Amino acid sequence: MPPIGPTLANIIAVLSWIAPIFLLPGSLVLIGAYRGPRAIGACLLMGGVLAGGPKNVGFRSACLAVLAATTATAPIADRSTSLTGLVALFIMLGMITEIPGRPKQWGRFPFFRKLLTEILDGRAYYKRAELKGNLKGVKPGKVLYAVHPHGVLTAGWTWNMFFNEEFHKRCGRVGFLLDEGLRLKSPSFRLMCDWVATDEQWAGPATKRVMLKSMSEGKSSLALLPGGFQEATLCSRGRDRVYIKNRAGFVKYCLMHGYSIVPVYTFGESDTYGCFSWLLGPRLALAKRNIPAAAMWGVSWCPFLPRPAELLTYIGDEIKLPVIAEPSKADIKKYHGQYMEKLQALFDKHKADAGRPGAKLEMY
Repeated sequence: MPPIGPTLANIIAVLSWIAPIFLLPGSLVLIGAYRGPRAIGACLLMGGVLAGGPKNVGFRSACLAVLAATTATAPIADRSTSLTGLVALFIMLGMITEIPGRPKQWGRFPFFRKLLTEILDGRAYYKRAELKGNLKGVKPGKVLYAVHPHGVLTAGWTWNMFFNEEFHKRCGRVGFLLDEGLRLKSPSFRLMCDWVATDEQWAGPATKRVMLKSMSEGKSSLALLPGGFQEATLCSRGRDRVYIKNRAGFVKYCLMHGYSIVPVYTFGESDTYGCFSWLLGPRLALAKRNIPAAAMWGVSWCPFLPRPAELLTYIGDEIKLPVIAEPSKADIKKYHGQYMEKLQALFDKHKADAGRPGAKLEMY
């Protein structure tokens, strides 16, 4: 078993991802539990309205008022349970609802970053967690690091890049682009990203608007997980899979704004969790709609915690692109094809060093 400190760091990091998945429906169940299954169903439906409806204070306050009325009518013996759910829901919504006059970001909390990276040393949880490959080629500038595979909870991306001070010293200011729903609508994950931000590192949603704005300013490198939820859905223990054939948008944006692309691959990402592998087609369809469709299990005593595999992240060679203000479909196809070739070459070059000489890269 890994040391307690690194284990705790990974528990904190993982919970920031997955806690809202259980807390949101859990709080709604508590609110309506005293009235039985129908009330629970109605509360869960209200949760769907909250999640899918307007994000402003007025709308969400109205929904909370309805749920508060449900709590107010609860028998005294059941009111504390219902009130617990209501308070938990109120706190979660308060953390992600845009309130006029309040900054859109939580303040930085440097100690929290130090806690995860130095005091608890989250990287030490794994058998090996190293950033390797063309490290000499990592430098400040207009570069997009395209990172594969996503895996279930992106352990390689998290510990070998996001929380790796060696990487930050080399690449200069860098923005990590994440799923919009996760970055902005998950209370605990949003809080963590804001807390650990520094002058040289920021995390934002991987939307067209944010990417184009960041690239037009050209003030930082960017890091992206092109495979997204589809690549997470493809994850299968011991197999190397990437979702890239239909992901060319980032190539288009790089051509428009003169960004180079550097492929990055983590060996061992697929070993961090066992995954449900059936019904791949329907699950990919859900993932296309930004609905996570991966069921995973990690260590036996704590299934949501990853297995302490070897995480070896290799930086590839820079792919320099021309500046094309309005790239054609042919331009995008050409350079997207070059990117896939470079990603394959990176994989083949380092698989033996990573202890997987017979591995094959499956591209979807």
